[in-house]
Formats: sequence, C-alpha cells, structure tokens
Amino acid sequence: MSLSDDEDLSDVQDSNEEPTFNLPGNHYATAYSSRWTYPGSELLSPDDLKVLKHMNCSYLSSDKPVTLLALKQHAQSLTKLIAKLSTTSVAVAVRELGRDDGSWGYQETESFDWLNDLQTPYETEDELHHVPLYSLLNGIREESEDTGLRHHCPLAQVQDSGPLAQPGRVRRPYQTHHNLVMHANECLEILDHEYSSTGGLMSILPTNAEEDSVELAGARNSLLGQWLMHHQHLVARMHELEIDYANALEALGGEAVVPLQRRSGPDGMCQGREIAYPQDRFVLVNAGDDVTTYLHHRLDITEAHVKQKEKTWKTAGVSGERIWLKERGGDLYARGLIPIDILTRYYRLAGKGHEAPIFVMPVFDQHPNATATPRMEARPTVVSIVTPTWPKRVSEWEYKFKKQLDRAKEMEVENRKLTREMTEMKDSMALLNEELRRNKDELVFLERTLAETEPEE
Repeated sequence: MSLSDDEDLSDVQDSNEEPTFNLPGNHYATAYSSRWTYPGSELLSPDDLKVLKHMNCSYLSSDKPVTLLALKQHAQSLTKLIAKLSTTSVAVAVRELGRDDGSWGYQETESFDWLNDLQTPYETEDELHHVPLYSLLNGIREESEDTGLRHHCPLAQVQDSGPLAQPGRVRRPYQTHHNLVMHANECLEILDHEYSSTGGLMSILPTNAEEDSVELAGARNSLLGQWLMHHQHLVARMHELEIDYANALEALGGEAVVPLQRRSGPDGMCQGREIAYPQDRFVLVNAGDDVTTYLHHRLDITEAHVKQKEKTWKTAGVSGERIWLKERGGDLYARGLIPIDILTRYYRLAGKGHEAPIFVMPVFDQHPNATATPRMEARPTVVSIVTPTWPKRVSEWEYKFKKQLDRAKEMEVENRKLTREMTEMKDSMALLNEELRRNKDELVFLERTLAETEPEE
C-alpha cells in the first residue's frame, strides 16, 4: 500500500477503521470517538465530520473532561502559533490592541471572543465556560498498528468536577448505549469461547439436578440467566408447535373424505352402490389421488403374487371351481380379497374425549406430503446449543498460511512506518520551501532598499 501526493494517512484509515462511529487517526493523534460522533446523536452532519477529522488532541483524549474555557485557550494558543509560522495580507475586524470600548470584535462569551486579543491569554468568569464537557471525552484509549483501536471501559468512573459538581458524586463518561452493547458482546464472546467444549454460551446454565438447585435459583434471579432460560423454553416450545403445525397441515393437506359404509358384495363396484351411510366415527384425511395410486400399486404387487399361487393351486387341483370367474378378455381370475399392511396415523381433537371423531391418515410412513414430519419428530429441527467440541487453538487454514500472514503483517507495519516518514519529510520540505520563499522576499526587499539608498552618480 502506497500513498499518493495528495493522500494522507487519515484518508487511508477511513477505509480500514470504523468511519461510522470514529474519526480516523492521523500522524499526530489517535482516532476519536464520543457521543458526538454517533450517527444516532444527530449532533454532527457528515460534512461536519469531514472537517473535524483533525480535531483530536490530548485535550480531548485525557482522563479529565475538557471545558469550554480550556478549548478556547487551546484554540487561542494555536492561532497565535499559526500567526507566528505564516503571514497574512488580509485585514479583519477585531478589537484594537489596548482598547476595550466594544467598537470592534466579538462580545464576551461568544464563540470566537478569544480572537479579540491574541496578545493576552484568554480568561473568563462565565460559569458555563468552566463546566466539564463529559460528552466530548474520547472513548478510544489507545491505537496500535498491531491490535488496532482499544476503547475505554464503559463502566470506568471519574470524580465529578466543575462548578456544578456535587460532593462525592461520580460519573461514567464512557457509558453510552453503543459502548455498553459492545462491552457486553465482548464479555459474552469470552464466555462462549470458555464453554465451547460443552456447547457454548447456552450450556452455562446449571442443570435441574438437586445439587445444582442453589445455582439454578441464582441463575433465575439474574438477567442473563432469565434470558437463556427463556430462550431454551422458547426453542422447546417452538419445536412442539412446529410438530403440531406439521400434523395439522398433513391432516388438512387434502380434501377430508367421510368414508361411506358399503353394504355390498366384494364386486360392489360392478353392481353399483346400493346403500351408503354417513360415517362420523372415522374421517379419512389427506387421502388424495397420490395415496390411492400408491395403495393400488402395492395391491397390484400383492395380487400378482396371489395370482401365481392361485394358478399353481388350480394346476395342482386343490382349488375350487366356483371361485374362478372369467374376465372380459377371457382370462380367468379367482374371487377374493387382496390384503396389505400399511402404517396408518390416527388423530383426535384434544379435550373431546371419546365423543370426538378419529381422523385417519393412511400410508403415513410413505405419504408424499408427510415425509418431513416423521424426521422432525425423531430429531429436533431447532437445536438450542451447538454440538460440544474441543476448540482448536490454531485453525488449519491459519496453520497453512501462517508464514504468509506474518509476512503480510510485517509489510503492513513497515509500510505504515514508511508512510509516516514520507509525510514528515513532506512537512519538513514544506517548511523549508516557506523559509526559502521568505528569504527570497527579504533579499528582494533588501536589494530594492539598497538601490534606493545608493547616491546617484
């Protein structure tokens, strides 16, 4: 990675760090993050954040919160230093030195009143200028090229100070919702890693055994314990509801058919339907054409075996003549029944007792619309914890490419070092060019003065 002439380190870090919540660091200060930089605060617009990317300094990154007075004094000192390092050729309307008649400049306690006099250190007795600005404290503790950003603990306490401070009161200036969530997430990740051999974070709860009763009662009184127990109960309940829902879909998957009680002979289909009574004890459900086709297929296979046996018996002379009939094509067939055994599921409405009808679903094990439910009942579809495994300290991928990763890390550190040195050399070159320009201007001025003062010949 290399930098162009018009690109600095802060522009590079904009693509690597967290531009949403942090102002990137530069060669002179670390990254900056506070309540003002969060998008939800709406205190600064994206254009404001671009201009303020060079605002961080030790004033904002120290353990003591800065005041408005300290910020103005710091700005006045920087303005004085800049005035000494460079020149200006434009006049501005500020108060004249030594005058305090209010004819020029800003009024006291205004935003830029420290510009009125750059010769006198700025001071004010305004109470609001001495109130600590806790919201401006930098939440980033340090920044390293190897480990990146490290934030302050959101539970860190500081003593309250300022004119409005109460005796003995402490504050948590880094306790924002974002920092608390990130801190809690990091703690949970550590616990999940420590318990990875037993199933992760979900296995931290005590068991229902008698020796764990005290610990289980304590877990129920904690927020994390209540959360995990609620999650486990929710997963178990969801699994039961999924099974009930799957059974309901299967029961209502096809048109519910009320079978008719037939009072006819075995050849009733040829003779026509004689008497049909409604049957309210058994209701056939989810028995469409696919089930009928499958049953006929099974019956055809069984009937083929029976026909072969009947022919053998007829040839052997052990079969009666009255059971044989002739088909339309001329083939003989034996009258009788073709039985098969299939797995059938029965349903009943809960709470109805013996008065409820029984719903019958045939061919449950081979039903084309009910293949997922048996697997779901045999094995939970939602697992509350992961399968316990011993964690690997070094992954196979990292072990394979460890040398390349180490070399890339060294090159990245070296590249950042060279980038910093190049920027420092550019700054030094700019100062030298400015000094050279001043020397040239002084030389021209001296030459003119010397030419004007020389006596004419």
